[in-house]
Amino acid sequence: MLQVTVLKEREMKISRTTLSISILITTAILISGCEPVSDIGSNQKVAGKTLCLSDYAQCIDPIFHIEMQGKNGAITCSSAGCHDVSSGSGGGFKLFDSPQTGSVEMLANFYTARSFANLNAPENSKLQLEPLTGTFSVTGSHTGGDIYMDINDACYQAILAWNNKQVDEMDSASCGVCTVPNLASCGY
Repeated sequence: MLQVTVLKEREMKISRTTLSISILITTAILISGCEPVSDIGSNQKVAGKTLCLSDYAQCIDPIFHIEMQGKNGAITCSSAGCHDVSSGSGGGFKLFDSPQTGSVEMLANFYTARSFANLNAPENSKLQLEPLTGTFSVTGSHTGGDIYMDINDACYQAILAWNNKQVDEMDSASCGVCTVPNLASCGY
């Protein structure tokens, strides 16, 4: 009987020790997750910020649906072969073609574009680098070819302005004042 009691006490000590170690490890993991990340692609520094939905719908989404001249010919970002949500081959950047303002499709397009924005360094976002002539982002060049000849392109500048206007809520009162780019002047 004494031997069984001693064994049970040892098991309880081991269980408490294991539990204590588990709690310490979990706490260390949680605390280390609070440290800022220095990666340029991280949005850690601007936690809680987002971009304007109405500005996206009015000034940015139309860019993805117009036919514009790229370096290799006429293109449309949301076309079936490129970034179309149902059949495009354009990686994770998938768009619904010409969604209505306020629709679920427009919201999906907003979230897609927002996920390719870099709030720490907007000029380094994939939205800026992928279609820009002569640049290579994290994943390499834009398979669809060069779209913007340089950073002075009207559509490039419109996307950069949207990416730079960070707000606390996507429907903030300061939203809705973007400048619609001259779409005919975009691209080559």
